[in-house]
Amino acid sequence: MGIIFLYYIPYKKRCAMLDQKVYLDDVYASKKCEGSSFKAVVMMSKEARFINNQAYQGFIQLEEKPTTIAMNKFKQNKLSVVTNEEK
Repeated sequence: MGIIFLYYIPYKKRCAMLDQKVYLDDVYASKKCEGSSFKAVVMMSKEARFINNQAYQGFIQLEEKPTTIAMNKFKQNKLSVVTNEEK
């Protein structure tokens, strides 16, 4: 017989957690990642690393996790890819 752990998640937190997803529709609608889920993941992960680095160095205080902030920026079309040719 195994042990089952049940956790209670408050209603407010459950509602907030529903918004922390990026759906394929969001990826396909984004012109900046050209509908590529791989590019979308790379864009969000680089932004999350940058945010985490800024917080580690003490430049910003985080209210949310870096990945959540990066996903929200992606959904709001605030992320873009800069290639070496554009620099």
